[in-house]
Amino acid sequence: MAAALVVSSRGWGKLRQILAAVLWRRGCSSQQEHVSHNEDLPIQMENPYKDPPKRCLLCGINVDYKNVQLLSQFVSPYTGRIYGRHITGLCGKKQKEISKAIKRAHVIGFMPVVYKDPTFLNDPKICDIRHPE
Repeated sequence: MAAALVVSSRGWGKLRQILAAVLWRRGCSSQQEHVSHNEDLPIQMENPYKDPPKRCLLCGINVDYKNVQLLSQFVSPYTGRIYGRHITGLCGKKQKEISKAIKRAHVIGFMPVVYKDPTFLNDPKICDIRHPE
């Protein structure tokens, strides 16, 4: 095959094409070594943009209507409204327990209904409130 090739002044391009085709059929390239299929695959890794899983703050803690300091963290200091789940970050079970305990503390008289007790205003904030009322 090589003897049959006649190289003219314009034939170098054709010769390169034939040589590249022959090398490709053999499975090796003239410029780089042969790379196995597994080495060329992307590395499996976790999604770096995935948010960490949210955990309930009160899971494992007993909620009692007499613990007014804990209950006051889930009540607005200005209106007395109970914060929702999207603000408190609690699971459904604990949110229900908190709201029942707050309502029970209101009825019995442990907590004021309309405003937050001023002694608890300086407590650290448990809830992530982005839009205060």
